[in-house]
Amino acid sequence: MLRWCSYCQKFLGEAEPYEDLAITHGICATCKQNLRTLTNQGFEDSGRLQAIQNQLMTAGRSGDLEAADRIVRNAIANNVRVIDIFMGLVAPLLYQIGEEWRKGSITVAEEHRFTSYCEQLFGQLSNQVTASRSTAPPNADRVDVLLMNAPGNRHSMAIRILAAWFADQEIPVRVLNPTPAIDDLVSLISQGHPRLLLISIALSEQYPALVSLVERIAALPGPYHPKILVGGYAVKMNLVPPISGTYLVTDINSVEVTLGNCSCP
Repeated sequence: MLRWCSYCQKFLGEAEPYEDLAITHGICATCKQNLRTLTNQGFEDSGRLQAIQNQLMTAGRSGDLEAADRIVRNAIANNVRVIDIFMGLVAPLLYQIGEEWRKGSITVAEEHRFTSYCEQLFGQLSNQVTASRSTAPPNADRVDVLLMNAPGNRHSMAIRILAAWFADQEIPVRVLNPTPAIDDLVSLISQGHPRLLLISIALSEQYPALVSLVERIAALPGPYHPKILVGGYAVKMNLVPPISGTYLVTDINSVEVTLGNCSCP
């Protein structure tokens, strides 16, 4: 289930069952504080989100980028933030397409076409998704969050969306794409001292290499050891067991992240 604020249309995160992309509603912290001054307009508008989601899926299946761009811009005109569209609608649709491919109901070509569609849409709207002042440049010496794929996972869309989400919260973030060699990653962590490392795993076949990578990072001295979160399709669908020294995260919104702290459920 996809949780959105009924008033301001902000994406609040996901809830079980994760394979169900139906939209449910709650209230964000900001709107809860201002509840007395709010009207029921949010409830009247909330049905539009389901329509946006359905339209984006239809456009994606046919690869109609022009239609998708129009859908997103109409949503923006109705005060839905671009980052919430990608976190709360596009990213879950990618998981659904992945599940359809795993079950054999769509072909590899169809899965690749939908992913390419999402990547192109994200690229077209990237200037509205990410505030450049919030994202660390590729050669930055210090970032608080590193994002990367597990070895063998070549789908970068999810970590790019996550990078925009962190940037929106003014948290310096760096995407490591393509996935670095283990020695290079260890060197990068030792030099930069990031507080958080997020790794996305798509398939269970990528699990053994991910375990080896985590073991190397866990062996670093305390001051150089970031907190490690592992998410992605394989985690959300319970395709991989827990990994010692990491937190398996099905919904990044459930993780309280600040510049000085990361509280994991």
